[in-house]
Amino acid sequence: MRYRGYFSRDEREARSRLAQLVCQKPFVYGSIVTSKRKCGKTNCRCKKKQGAGHVSSYLSVRIGKKRKMIFIPQGMVEKVREWTKIYRQINEQLINISESCAERIREG
Repeated sequence: MRYRGYFSRDEREARSRLAQLVCQKPFVYGSIVTSKRKCGKTNCRCKKKQGAGHVSSYLSVRIGKKRKMIFIPQGMVEKVREWTKIYRQINEQLINISESCAERIREG
């Protein structure tokens, strides 16, 4: 690989941003899913009110060919939401870098 000046300005910025995201912040692949469930207790509010339920949040991830749901404690939902957002930003930077490399191939 050649020195950094070999890369276009856009590619250098994408690589720099990618390094910052990967090294400095936590990230996770998946989507957050929220659901309401009734617990089954006879005196619970979810039984008494129509449409009421206990809200649960899960991280939905694909492991191999199967989809897994990982429970997210209520206090961590915003953190995990931020981590999934960072993962999407990392993916965007990888796509930008890949497009730059493909352009170099086309140029010969």
